[in-house]
Amino acid sequence: MVQLNLPTELLRTFVTVIEVESYTHAAMLLGRTQPAISLQMKRLEDLVGQPLVLRKGRGVSLTERGETLIGHARQILRLNDLAVSQFDRDTKDSTLRIGLPVDYGVRMLQTCLTGIVQQNPNIKTEIRCDLSRNLIDALRKDELDIAVGLYPGGDQQFLHRSWLEKPVWVAAKGLTFRDAEELPLIAHPYGCIYRDRMTEALKHAKRRWRIAFSSPGIASIQQAVLDGLGVSCLTGPTMLSALQRLSPDTGLPELDPLHIGLFYRQTRLDQSGHHIVNEIEATLKQALT
Repeated sequence: MVQLNLPTELLRTFVTVIEVESYTHAAMLLGRTQPAISLQMKRLEDLVGQPLVLRKGRGVSLTERGETLIGHARQILRLNDLAVSQFDRDTKDSTLRIGLPVDYGVRMLQTCLTGIVQQNPNIKTEIRCDLSRNLIDALRKDELDIAVGLYPGGDQQFLHRSWLEKPVWVAAKGLTFRDAEELPLIAHPYGCIYRDRMTEALKHAKRRWRIAFSSPGIASIQQAVLDGLGVSCLTGPTMLSALQRLSPDTGLPELDPLHIGLFYRQTRLDQSGHHIVNEIEATLKQALT
């Protein structure tokens, strides 16, 4: 049996078309004509023997087989670009736009990026801190190149690597709010995954609750818990030694795991971008294992 080899040139066209959601835009980025891009897509589909992309008007979407291939294609291109970078020392004179989540491990990730920038002063970065949902939305709108964020789970566009982490209920030491008629919650604004985990669990447990304090920043959430304003849920990178974990015997329901994702646009990364992705991945892996 002859082994099928997928040309990286075709995979790069495939990933670019999906990332920019346009054959025309992909042609501009890759320095080709639109008919050439269409021909390359047809060649790739002929090679795998399956349709990969559906064209709807001016937009494009993945078929089921396309969804299966896109993740592998990104990995292949990433390894290819890393290998080539060992021989090509020229870097693009561009700024990498990076999103860090204020609702998850922002201090840890900011320390990671600060170290990279200090050790590599030639790397230009523009760092944005925001709620995870806003960062992932910005990545889809091509306002960011790399982002870390909490997400609901399942297949996600631009997702490179994901981890699961179990959140726990926390409160100031000595407080449990066991007898509170309405459990005071300290949470991020509406739409945050942390907040959804808490409220969904309490609804299923038929436990009454109210929002006692809300802030987009994790530091404010931590401080509000320390001040005894209510309970919240935290994970390993956001837990403080001055807080206590509330055990199941306090009457609080178990919380479902959180999905933490590392996302990036393949079409936007050069050698510096791949280096930053590697460092962020190593930082998250160390914190979550």
